[in-house]
Amino acid sequence: MNLSVDKVLNIAKTITTLRIKLPISGETLTKTMLMTAKHRAIEQLFDQNFWGKFG
Repeated sequence: MNLSVDKVLNIAKTITTLRIKLPISGETLTKTMLMTAKHRAIEQLFDQNFWGKFG
């Protein structure tokens, strides 16, 4: 899928990330909700390993 920067930004605006702090351990769990095919088209941008390729 060939997407412009504007299209990627518009898709990213609709993605929800949940952060839940567990009361006993204090650990924070993070889950990014990629619900649609458009979300999944930019899924690699939410992978920390993806960004390591450019550093």
